[in-house]
Amino acid sequence: MKGEIGMYPRNLKLIPTISNLNQGLVLQLNPSDVFFNSIYVDHKEINNMAVLEEDDDDKEEMDLEEKMMINKDKVALTIGFKETDFEELLETNMELNRVPSMEDFEELCPPEGSNSIILYTTSLTGIRKTFQDCNTVHFLLRSFKILYQERDVSLNLEYREELWKILGGKVIPPKLFIKGRYIGGADEVVKLHEMGWLEKLLEGAPPIDNSDCPCIGCSNMRFIICTNCCGSCKVFTTNEDTNDEFFIKCSECNENGLVKCPICN
Repeated sequence: MKGEIGMYPRNLKLIPTISNLNQGLVLQLNPSDVFFNSIYVDHKEINNMAVLEEDDDDKEEMDLEEKMMINKDKVALTIGFKETDFEELLETNMELNRVPSMEDFEELCPPEGSNSIILYTTSLTGIRKTFQDCNTVHFLLRSFKILYQERDVSLNLEYREELWKILGGKVIPPKLFIKGRYIGGADEVVKLHEMGWLEKLLEGAPPIDNSDCPCIGCSNMRFIICTNCCGSCKVFTTNEDTNDEFFIKCSECNENGLVKCPICN
């Protein structure tokens, strides 16, 4: 009987315990040298670098917005058409009891914007006020049921550089242009709407066809994922001399791995 009792502890040692399982799991952590080849690791590292570059661009834009919000009283909100000039325009037209015309606004024409309405916006939500201002201008333009072009600076770096070049400095969206004239940001657009003048400035704009449906290619986002690199911004190529495969930057998409929608652009 004693012999049988003495057998159980020795047999119980064969049952896996939590400590034994932990030891087994430790041996299986990070087996990248066994299961992953060098090409996959290189691809993963390059993709991580691309993500870091995109994060740096977004962080730069958010830092700019934060500085503009902090120094709101020290710098002009609009470079091309200063806030003081806009207030003088409102007072002058109110005294004369007339509606401002397009000639009252500074002529600053974006590319392909001489006969269209262009709104520079951002879809980044890091700075809530900036995002809300963009939505406010969106809502006002949609309420008039007119066609306008949206250029999202967070989706395409070229739009941001384009806007900065037009206004001569680093500014934050939203910024509205009507037929080659700079109207202003959210504050100016809202004031014009409250005075009943925004509708007059938008006269002659092509209306939205109620029968129009969202674009089947991009759902009206104006951009789609690059089919050449699947949005990674990197493509495989082969060295003809050594037959070695390596990555190069995709030449068909922007910094976010996006291309303009071929259907609606």
